[in-house]
Amino acid sequence: QARAALHPPPPIPPPHPAVSFETMAIGLVHLFESGLLMCNAAAILNEKRFLRKYGLATAVPGEGMGPKNQVANFLQAMRTLMRYPLVAMNVLVILYEMILG
Repeated sequence: QARAALHPPPPIPPPHPAVSFETMAIGLVHLFESGLLMCNAAAILNEKRFLRKYGLATAVPGEGMGPKNQVANFLQAMRTLMRYPLVAMNVLVILYEMILG
């Protein structure tokens, strides 16, 4: 009995905090960032060094487009049409990460 008085019981740990929106493993911002990274990757592919090996350097417009031609057409559109919107979205994501972390 004297020994129990000298050593108090260990403290009870606090309850586990509720999972909030900020601690989610995958949030909407992370999904947007991953999509933006994929668009960046598609936009910077080099025609001469990478795409020509796989026959994706040039797209042939037309109705009967196969999957390879559709991918080539998509990559060409990414390089031409999405250049400035990608720069703007990258700047917004960088500012968001700098401000809100």
